[in-house]
Amino acid sequence: MVLLIFYNTLFGIVIEKVYVGIKYSFRNYRTNGDVIFIDPFGKKMALYELSSKQILDFYNYIGNFVIAVYDLKDSYIIVDRTGPYLSKMALSGELLSTVKFDRRIQASIFDGEKIYILLESGAAYTFDKNLKQLSVANFTGSPAYMFLWKGRLLGTYLWNDNYDVEFLGEKPLKIGLTTPSILVNDLLVDTRGGKVYNLATGKITKLASYISSAYYDKDSGNYYICSMSNSTVYVIKDDTVVNSFQVPFTPTQVSKIGNFIVVLSAPYNKVMVTTNGKDFTVLDTGDYPLEIFKIGNSNTSFAVYCSDSGEVYYYYF
Repeated sequence: MVLLIFYNTLFGIVIEKVYVGIKYSFRNYRTNGDVIFIDPFGKKMALYELSSKQILDFYNYIGNFVIAVYDLKDSYIIVDRTGPYLSKMALSGELLSTVKFDRRIQASIFDGEKIYILLESGAAYTFDKNLKQLSVANFTGSPAYMFLWKGRLLGTYLWNDNYDVEFLGEKPLKIGLTTPSILVNDLLVDTRGGKVYNLATGKITKLASYISSAYYDKDSGNYYICSMSNSTVYVIKDDTVVNSFQVPFTPTQVSKIGNFIVVLSAPYNKVMVTTNGKDFTVLDTGDYPLEIFKIGNSNTSFAVYCSDSGEVYYYYF
């Protein structure tokens, strides 16, 4: 595996580019500054350390169509959607144990101790880290997404006339959401309908349609939410829109790094950085920037994974 690092300086901003050799990694899992990149089509996986810019481990085959990998430090938990199976793999690549399912895996969650698996049938399984089954239950229907909120499993349904939200073991509810598909802290985001539903307060805040990303800043209590329909970033606090601003290119991902609000535009391969929502620094990046990573404890630098080019771009302000 070859890592190439390129340097560029623009207006005092240092830009580095690292080729990591993994493309189309639409799910990335972070553990203590490490990133797990998964290529579900090439069936490859790399454990990449952000600070050192080094690939720590690389695996050429991890499953048929892997949608999640969880790092236990001495082993990995592999979630293969089409296997369909849940497996535990040693660092050497040896398969230690496997649990097979009769339906495809729709979603998975790992909370550090337990693994939750949702099947297309609506069955929800719970396993420990040794893949011992702890429980199984069924949602009313077949949820499109599964989340864990305050220790409770939550299933959400898309384009459903009867119910859209269901906590496992409770009666499903019709909140009035069209496509609830993102959960960030307490906010459940209706991406197509352009609404956010606060699970803690029960309040709905209407924004604009085609929401692409949501980020919660625990220091300020602010939520940053992007709409692709009007290229606007909304700032929400206490169920109220306290600010909003437009960005130069269609926003697909948002994050907060120190005082910087960082917004990606995947269709245009741009990184947009602002501190006040008025003045922007617009930077080029690789093909299809997908995710923003904080680098250690730095408040003046960040990294961006570019899915279609298999690169990680570093920006130092």
